[in-house]
Amino acid sequence: MKFISLLKLTKGHTWGYIVLFILTIFHRFSYSYVPLFTQYLIRTLYVYIDPVNIDMNPVNFPGFVTDFFQSGQTVIEIALYVAITLIFFQAFRYLMMYFELYLRGRIQESIAKNLRVKLYDHIQNLSYKYHNNSDSGDLIQRVTSDVETTTGFIVLQLMQLVGLVASLLSGVFQMYYINQTIMWICLGVIPLYAVSSLFYFMKIEKIFDKVEKDESSMMTVIQENVSGNKVVKAFANEPYELEKMEVKNLQYTKSNIRANKVVAIYWGSMDFVSMSQYAIITILCIHYVREGIMDGASFIASLMLIGLLVWPIRGLGRLINEFTKAFVAIGRINHILDQKTEFEEDGQLEPEIKGHIIFNNVSFKFDDDHKYLLNNVTFEIKPGQTVAFIGKTGSGKSTIINILMRMYPYEGSITVDGVELKDIKKQHIRKYIGAVLQDPFLYSRSVYENISITNRNALDEEIKKAAVTAALEKDIHTFKNGYETMVGEKGTTLSGGQKQRVAIARVLVSEKPILVFDDALSAVDNKTDMMIRQALNEKTFKSTNIIITHRITTAKEADQIIVLNDGTIEAIGKHQELAHKEGLYQKLWGIQGRLEKEFLDMIKEGESHA
Repeated sequence: MKFISLLKLTKGHTWGYIVLFILTIFHRFSYSYVPLFTQYLIRTLYVYIDPVNIDMNPVNFPGFVTDFFQSGQTVIEIALYVAITLIFFQAFRYLMMYFELYLRGRIQESIAKNLRVKLYDHIQNLSYKYHNNSDSGDLIQRVTSDVETTTGFIVLQLMQLVGLVASLLSGVFQMYYINQTIMWICLGVIPLYAVSSLFYFMKIEKIFDKVEKDESSMMTVIQENVSGNKVVKAFANEPYELEKMEVKNLQYTKSNIRANKVVAIYWGSMDFVSMSQYAIITILCIHYVREGIMDGASFIASLMLIGLLVWPIRGLGRLINEFTKAFVAIGRINHILDQKTEFEEDGQLEPEIKGHIIFNNVSFKFDDDHKYLLNNVTFEIKPGQTVAFIGKTGSGKSTIINILMRMYPYEGSITVDGVELKDIKKQHIRKYIGAVLQDPFLYSRSVYENISITNRNALDEEIKKAAVTAALEKDIHTFKNGYETMVGEKGTTLSGGQKQRVAIARVLVSEKPILVFDDALSAVDNKTDMMIRQALNEKTFKSTNIIITHRITTAKEADQIIVLNDGTIEAIGKHQELAHKEGLYQKLWGIQGRLEKEFLDMIKEGESHA
């Protein structure tokens, strides 16, 4: 199955493979004639010195080549003709070798490009749940090194296998005309090579699989450490991270050492057999020359041709290594490609989205959990409303947003503008929802590009207006390069509040009918929070705003507040109503409202003293 998977990757390159197959065979078969030039030249010298006692098999050249050589009148002319023919012959071989290597590289890169795109696209389309349970370092390795290993085998190593067989057969073919006994001795060890290679393959495949897994684990540690370097430094956790890396690195090193031991035993054994075979044939050739069965020309040609029989077999061990690594790599790639994408179960409708959302007895739990995170949740959000969700950590606030964006399946009914959410295409509904997450992701590009990334056609005025709405304009003017200031990887050069405001500006530029702020104002102060909410209310394009927050001051201006408690709705209403109603909201307001009053009193007192 794995080998069939490897061959499927060659789809679309049939003619390239046919040409490459022909060039590979030609390159190996044509080389088998190179030793014959030496044999013919030495044979000519023998004939010149002692023409009577030379009675050997003729050199296996085509008739027209022999006729050309014999057109020379003297030994010097014949040697010159042989040399000139060899030069042109080798030049032609090298020209064909150039096309072979060029075509080989081009096919490999083409297959690698297609496979990387296919794998990357498939990973993007996998479910939210899959990504939550996957290591990014492992996925990166599969898209990079595993792809290189796989495509390297199906082009480079596969053609080397073809070349190995071609070299073996061409060497046998030429040796047949020189001495058949030597030919059979060369072929006699092939069953030994075949059996030992089979056992070696069965052993090394499991070992290389362990090497790949250990390398993946090490890559994950490295990726996590590089991505979370701020956290590591903040807690002075470098010694712990180094220790964790040393453990994974040691596992990877031990797996590699174990693999190298098996490789060394196999290669060493095969080298011993090959060298023994070479020595036996050399001794036998010397014996045949002494007995007059072979002449010196045939002896030298035989030694040169033995390389075509012996060295390819020696290279079989390396091919088995690459073959095994390719099997492991394609298995890891297929493991990803065999995963169902989230779009295999999708809606078909693409209705107009305005932002009228109704949850009716909606429940949700994970497949591996018996407890419901949401239980019979029912509420309505009208178009243009600003609705705030309040609740303790783990009460299901973010889960509601994930369900609305069709990241998770759900029980019950959700309608968006009168259409059941399950019947709407996932990508369609996501196009109309702009989400600002608690920890927004920024690209390593300029501030301008990060804002405009959701709307490539946005005008400069629209970009700047969004920045003003998000209370980011003043910060941008303090940057040395303004809007062209480069943002570090994941926004590391910006403060938490600046990152969130860039993300808010980015979603405002997109002009979505539904805007979601998932605790997105937590990193900004109360004044900036108020400015952003006022700007949202004053927008010309009125969107449905869903705000998830722990801050009562952010929620109290909403048209509707929904209080969640342990996956159920405890209360729905406006601030004044909920603040005087016993429950979670009243408790939170009792704490946060008092702090807000003290804060406002301090401001007033400061202003009066001024």
